[in-house]
Amino acid sequence: MKVRRIVTAALALALGMSLGAPALAADAADARLTKVTQAVKATLSISDEYTEFYGEPSETPLGTKWGLEWGGEDKGISVTAADDGKVLSMNTWESSDQRENGFGPSFPAMTRAQAQEKAQAFLEKVLTSGERAVFDEDDSTAVLSAESYSFRGSIFLNGLPSPLGFYARVRLSDGAVINFWRDDPSEYVGTVPAAGSKTSQAQAAALLKGTLALRLEYVLDEGGEKAVLRYLPENGHEFYVDDAAGKLVDLTELREKLAKSYTGGAGGSNMTYATAESAAMDRGGLTEAELAGVAKLEGVKTQEELDKAVRAWKELGLSAYQLSGATWSVDRETGDVSARLSYGRNTEAGIYRRAVTVDAKTGALLSVSGSNPATDAQPKLTADAAQAKGEAFLKALWGGQFGKTELYDSTAAEKGSAAHSFTYAQKVNGYFFPANAITVRVDAADGTILGLFRTFDDEVSFDSAEGLISAEAALDAWAASFPVPLAYLEVPVELDLSWPEAKPLLDAGYSYYNALKLGYGLGEQAAWYTGVDAKTGALVKAGGSEGRGLSYDDLAGHWSEAIFNQLAEYDVGWQGGRADPDGALTQMAYVALLASADGYRFDPAEDKADDLYSYAYSRGILAKGEREDGKVLTRAECVRLLLDSVGYGSVAKLPGIFRCDFADAAAIPAEDLGYAALAQGLGIVGGDAQGNFAPGRSCTRGEAAAMLWQYMKR
Repeated sequence: MKVRRIVTAALALALGMSLGAPALAADAADARLTKVTQAVKATLSISDEYTEFYGEPSETPLGTKWGLEWGGEDKGISVTAADDGKVLSMNTWESSDQRENGFGPSFPAMTRAQAQEKAQAFLEKVLTSGERAVFDEDDSTAVLSAESYSFRGSIFLNGLPSPLGFYARVRLSDGAVINFWRDDPSEYVGTVPAAGSKTSQAQAAALLKGTLALRLEYVLDEGGEKAVLRYLPENGHEFYVDDAAGKLVDLTELREKLAKSYTGGAGGSNMTYATAESAAMDRGGLTEAELAGVAKLEGVKTQEELDKAVRAWKELGLSAYQLSGATWSVDRETGDVSARLSYGRNTEAGIYRRAVTVDAKTGALLSVSGSNPATDAQPKLTADAAQAKGEAFLKALWGGQFGKTELYDSTAAEKGSAAHSFTYAQKVNGYFFPANAITVRVDAADGTILGLFRTFDDEVSFDSAEGLISAEAALDAWAASFPVPLAYLEVPVELDLSWPEAKPLLDAGYSYYNALKLGYGLGEQAAWYTGVDAKTGALVKAGGSEGRGLSYDDLAGHWSEAIFNQLAEYDVGWQGGRADPDGALTQMAYVALLASADGYRFDPAEDKADDLYSYAYSRGILAKGEREDGKVLTRAECVRLLLDSVGYGSVAKLPGIFRCDFADAAAIPAEDLGYAALAQGLGIVGGDAQGNFAPGRSCTRGEAAAMLWQYMKR
């Protein structure tokens, strides 16, 4: 289950800054430090080799934290621990932490799975009774030449999920955990409730389903060309079901009370930021490319002409504003040119700013943004009056598109806010299509246009509104996608004076603080779903890349199968799903293989060979002028390219210093002898069945993969 820790860290920081440390407990500080140090040393098996040690307490109403630090000539360790010796964090360092794997990529000293076993063993030492570490699902790609792996997860309490998390980093050379931190129940007020359910999961699921709502709208399909109908989740408050009471509790409302409790409330900003980006135009030079760039500005209006066109729109209220500058921008895809004009008005109340973006060749309005000085005044203009002004402006400006829309969303100005905001979305077959929308913001003081933004594609086609499933069926499918587990949840609670930690917190200005409560919440869906298909009732997954992980369908039973598969774990290999291990190796294929060991992914079906070779030149895999895409490489050429790419080329070319034990050593050309000797010494090539290097024989793709694999596992 995904549980939220919203502000515990912020509260802990605020406590440290706002509360003076009370006197240490009755025992003397040195006696308490002795006990804590002994407990931590026993848990972490800290040796007696360190020559310096410091221990410092930090007291808050939630308890004592000790900062312990051991130091020596070339290593050190720092630990944060609770008063009972529970380890909450650990960091180590050693001056000898140096990588000594030579040139080029290599496999890590241990796999991620092996490193996780080390982290698990460490966590079993530092976690206490009733706690269990559950690692997050690992979807990360293994990393070549990695020196450490990091892990995160949650701490289960009494067998149930909780908002407590942990982090551990494992050094791969020896499997030692070198960094660790964890959350702890001591960061919460009150006590941890005992495990045991009073409310059934079915009852909780039914209550939580009642907090969900869906709306039926048009959205673009995965191809981005057609609008289809989907049931989409409404944004709303987050709830949980309190296990003891069997009732819904509004978590969002409690979090707002908690936020106000420790921030004292926060005023809103009146700033509205420009939506158009500015870009400077390069006017220098007369190359063909630069001349083409200059041509894009043909017909662009001057600043004065654009200013005149903008001021013609009286609804913008710019008569008292001064033009402070203009910036022109060329759209890199369409070649359209826009201009952003900046205006200001300096008053005793502060500076009013407006930015108006227009078509630089026609002066047509594109967008408006602006800001007013902060105020605590009530709006002078009602929301209804502002809406009427905004709609009249949009009819005059974009009447055709505005006529296809209806009011989709609005926000009325409140005390201290600058504007009323209205968003109009296209409506087709009775359903909104928010991707086509216009937003207008009307100044709450004088009724001028403070903001304007439009996204509208008139070419979109719309699916029919026939054969739709019911809203009830859609909600059933959506609610069923959420697990509803019993868990410890982070819940803000009003402070109770009967708690020993409550009075100091109240004196510091807090009225709410986080506690751990048993309850049911909506867990994490199995995938990232965006809604429910309105015709099929199927859950719709979010778009995006599924990753480009390597796999092959032509390796079963081949001698190189395990080699290819291990390389693929690190995204080293060929895209496309086929290894063709017995096929002849071309230069382009081998360059792509070597580049993949650097993290460069090349798919000949999608990517340009020119880009691959440019990368190869920059990395020293081969030199310019040596490119022969389809050339079939010999074994000697394969070894040469590999060793050149990892930095051994200059050594391999040294004359008269190499010998090797291949059966055909006498037949190896002099220019290849150094490469053959290094390849044998590094274990890259061991010879064929007769012990020959066979420098002139064509290399297969399987052999090339094996050479790289042997080098990386050195």
